[in-house]
Amino acid sequence: MAQVLYRFQGPVSIGYVPRGPAFAGDIPVLWPLLLKEIDASARRNRAIATILELDRATGFAGSLRDAGLVPGPEHLQPGRTVKIPIADDDVMLRQMHQKTRYNVRLAQRRGVVIERHHSDEPVIDAFYDLMQDTAVRNEFGIHSREYYADFLRLFAEDAIMLFARVDEGALGAVLIAARFGKEAIYMYGASSTKHRAHGAAFLLQFEAMRWAREHGCENYDLWGISDKDPETVKSDTTSAIAGTKGDDWRGLYRFKTGFGGQIVTYPALLERRHVPVLPWLARKLNVIKG
Repeated sequence: MAQVLYRFQGPVSIGYVPRGPAFAGDIPVLWPLLLKEIDASARRNRAIATILELDRATGFAGSLRDAGLVPGPEHLQPGRTVKIPIADDDVMLRQMHQKTRYNVRLAQRRGVVIERHHSDEPVIDAFYDLMQDTAVRNEFGIHSREYYADFLRLFAEDAIMLFARVDEGALGAVLIAARFGKEAIYMYGASSTKHRAHGAAFLLQFEAMRWAREHGCENYDLWGISDKDPETVKSDTTSAIAGTKGDDWRGLYRFKTGFGGQIVTYPALLERRHVPVLPWLARKLNVIKG
């Protein structure tokens, strides 16, 4: 199966299959059947190409050309991530980097309180305020408040919003995680510029792993690190760990890899061209991005 999303630009569109297709059976037999449906959907939506961003090796027989595909553009989602095997508390703590484990325990000693929420309006407002704070500090874009509210509503009990409160109730960090099958995924997170000490963000992730364990998950996906290991995670001006700002993900890399687990690299993107040459030309001229 494949979920195909379409982005329109004028009379044409680009199709996009996020983290798919998903196969259960003989891929050489199934792929031509699925490709026929992708092509039919593309015709209905006037798509000049469909981009496939798989989450595992294809298993296609023969060459890409034999499968009706060509190499695609750069990753739209993060090209690498960190996946943590879920276990009991002691095992998960032992697999962490020493500094990460110290920060989790520091938050516990300093009385950081973790709250679990779902989708009531006041907590969504508080979550979004902290997202805006972090977006300004770290120079990245965020979705609208309604986007996060819709996410929580649609995933319902399969999603959780966690708050870390410090300093007599001040909100230090927040996150949203969701689960699908045997895997939980860290989707969105933010921390307070004023109240982000005490190791709150570290304890928050640890609590998300506990929530995942309660729901039968086997892995916790930290959702995205830089495509290459940074040469150093140190700041350019001090000996401290670099922050995360714009395209500089050194701080994010150090934070996520500190929990242990395995770095997973996703396959390169593939593309089904429904109109020869035109998809390449459209991206070259920046008519359609992605």
